[in-house]
Amino acid sequence: MIKTEIRNRMNFPTEFITQEDLLEMAERIVIPDIQKGIHSGIAIDEGSLPMNDPKTIKRKGDNRPLIDTGTLLGAFIARNKGKGSVMVTIGPERLDIAGYLQIDGIKTNQGLKFYKFFGISKDAENLMIASARNKIDKVTKR
Repeated sequence: MIKTEIRNRMNFPTEFITQEDLLEMAERIVIPDIQKGIHSGIAIDEGSLPMNDPKTIKRKGDNRPLIDTGTLLGAFIARNKGKGSVMVTIGPERLDIAGYLQIDGIKTNQGLKFYKFFGISKDAENLMIASARNKIDKVTKR
């Protein structure tokens, strides 16, 4: 498996990129990228999400990790955090379980398994950089 860095912070020049631009990029690029990863079973580090426990598969009727009622998929939000800063987070209805799955991990007979689904993937990072470059080019009329 290829190891990649999980990004959780990106900086753009605030003299060209507005607060609205940042919020729009988070909503148009980052959140859909996280949701796409969950739907496809791909972790943010490009590995696979762990398979569900057989008991979970039996209860749910399928082996789609992180998808049961769809509440988590709809819980991602982008909000202004301050001048030049936007944060993508998970709404309160799923924040505790999301932290537990990604950070604390779940104990299994084989050890801990982690669901690495939250962060900025390399694809999303590249799209955000391209979007910022386009905006800067428009502002500077390059």
